[in-house]
Amino acid sequence: MMNEVTTKKLSEDFKVLIEDVEDIVKATASQTGERIGDLRQRLEKQIEDGRKTLAEKTWFQKTQDTKAGTESQLRENTWAGLAIAASIGLLFGLLLRRK
Repeated sequence: MMNEVTTKKLSEDFKVLIEDVEDIVKATASQTGERIGDLRQRLEKQIEDGRKTLAEKTWFQKTQDTKAGTESQLRENTWAGLAIAASIGLLFGLLLRRK
């Protein structure tokens, strides 16, 4: 549970960091110069990469939560899970036998 809290906090902090960096990039938009332009381009790329990574982590976390919920349900309803697995096995067996 502590790991989930830490992950959520880190995710929120990362979102704030991305927003702050975007604000800095926008604030320096009027500044000219090759080095500033280079830096702005790199920062914009890093922001986009960070957003993609954050979205992937969120998707991964949702998958982990679903997995944990499924495992919990199977532990609580062992016989129902066994019946479903046997039914699926029987169905596949019948389908394979037809060919």
